Amino acid sequence: VSFFASVNIGIVSMPSPSLSELELAAHWRDFDPNIVLVACQNFADAQVEFDPALAQRASAVYVFDGHETVSVLTADPHEGAKAELGSATHPDLAVVQYTSGTTGGAKGAMMTHRNLLANAVQNTNWFDWGPEDVTVWILPLCHTWGVCCGMISTLLAGAHLVVDRPTHADAARMGELFRKHGGSVLYASATFLYRLIDDSALKAEDFSSLRIVKAGAMLTQGNLKDRWDLLFPHAPLQQGYGLTEASPETHNNPPMRFKRGTVGIPIQSTNCRIVDQNDDSVALGPDQEGEVAIQGPQVFAGYWGRPDASAATLKDGWLLTGDIGRMDDEGYLTIVDRKKDLLKFRGFSIAPANIENLMREHPSVQDVVVVGKPDAVDGEIPVAFVVSESDLDVEDLKAFCKAYLARYEVPREFRRIPEVPKNHVGKPLRRALRSALQAEQE
Repeated sequence: VSFFASVNIGIVSMPSPSLSELELAAHWRDFDPNIVLVACQNFADAQVEFDPALAQRASAVYVFDGHETVSVLTADPHEGAKAELGSATHPDLAVVQYTSGTTGGAKGAMMTHRNLLANAVQNTNWFDWGPEDVTVWILPLCHTWGVCCGMISTLLAGAHLVVDRPTHADAARMGELFRKHGGSVLYASATFLYRLIDDSALKAEDFSSLRIVKAGAMLTQGNLKDRWDLLFPHAPLQQGYGLTEASPETHNNPPMRFKRGTVGIPIQSTNCRIVDQNDDSVALGPDQEGEVAIQGPQVFAGYWGRPDASAATLKDGWLLTGDIGRMDDEGYLTIVDRKKDLLKFRGFSIAPANIENLMREHPSVQDVVVVGKPDAVDGEIPVAFVVSESDLDVEDLKAFCKAYLARYEVPREFRRIPEVPKNHVGKPLRRALRSALQAEQE
C-alpha cells in the first residue's frame, strides 16, 4: 500500500525491509530519505546500533509495530516535525533499488515510472496474464522482481495477487495455498522449487490451476526443469534472464521453442548484443563469448549519486550487464558467468558457472558453488563447495569433472558444506566463501 501511494504522488521509494542491519543503515545513509516507514526491529537496529543520527535526518519516521498489523505509532519521533511532501523532486523517478550492480559495491539503481511500466507490459504480454489469473508471490516484494513482476505486472493485468512468505518449501502448505486461491502464476528461486518437488508431501493435483512457473537464479541448474515438467506438464518451468538495472526482465525462453542451456530470446522492444570484454564498442558475432549488453525501455536511468558508475554501465543507451554470454544465430542467449566472478588460474580464465552446471549433474551433488582461493603462484585456485547428503567421494568428483572439463577448470579442492549461502533472491554469496578462504590463509 505504501509503495503504490508513494509512486502515485511522485515520491521516490527505496523498498528494502529484508536487509541486514548494516545494509539497512548504509542504504539509509546513502539515500537520505525524508520520510521513513520501517518495522520496529529494523528501526531499532539501524537507528540505535549503527547510527543514532539516522532518524534525525528524516522529517517523519513511522514505525510499524509488527508484521501482522497495519497500525502505526501515532507519536511523532521529532516533536512538531511534519513531512513536507510538496512537489516531486524527481518527477520521473519511481524506485531506487540497491544492488551490487554491474561494477561491484552496493549502489542505488534508479528506475523510472516508464522503466517499471514498460517491463510490466512486456511481462504481461509475454505470459498472456489476464484478469482470471492469480499470482502467488513467495519472494521478497522489496526486490525488483517483486516490485515489477509481483505487484505491478499482476495488477496491470487485472489479476489477483496473493502474498505469502514461507520459511521453507512446505509442499502441504503450498498445496493448500494453491487449492484455496486457484493460483495460476508462481515465481520462485530454483532452490525452493528443488526442495518443493523433493518434499514427500507434494501432491501434483494441488497445483492443477498452475500455468506459469518461473525460476530465478537458475542458469541451467541441474535437472530441475526435467523433473518439474514431468510432474507438472501443464505448467512447464520457464527460464529467463534479467537484472535489477533492467527493471528486471530482458529475456524469456519460448515454451514452444525452448532451448536447453539458454535463457531464451529478448522480450518485446528489447535488443541484445555481445560486445568485446576489453572494448565494448566492438560487437561480436554468433557464438562468440563476450559481455552481454541490453537496450530497451526497461533499462534503468543510472545509479543514485554515482555519475561515474552510471557512465561505466550505460554506454550510448546500452546497458553493460557485467555478465559473460554468447548468442546463437537465432538470438538465444547463453549466460556463461558474471564478469566479476571469473577466476584467473595460471593465466586461464575460468567461469565458475560452467563447473557448477556440470557438477549439479552428478548424482551426489545437491548444490555447489565454485570460488577462487588466492594463491601466490597460481593466482586463484578453484575450490568447489558442495552440498551433499553423504560424505564426498573426492576422487569420484574429480574423475567426473575431468571427463567433461578442461584440465585447468577441474577444482583443486572439494569441500562439503550444509548449504550454499545465498541472498534473499537465491543468488550464491560467493564473497562470503571467498572471505572464509582468505581468513584461513591469514
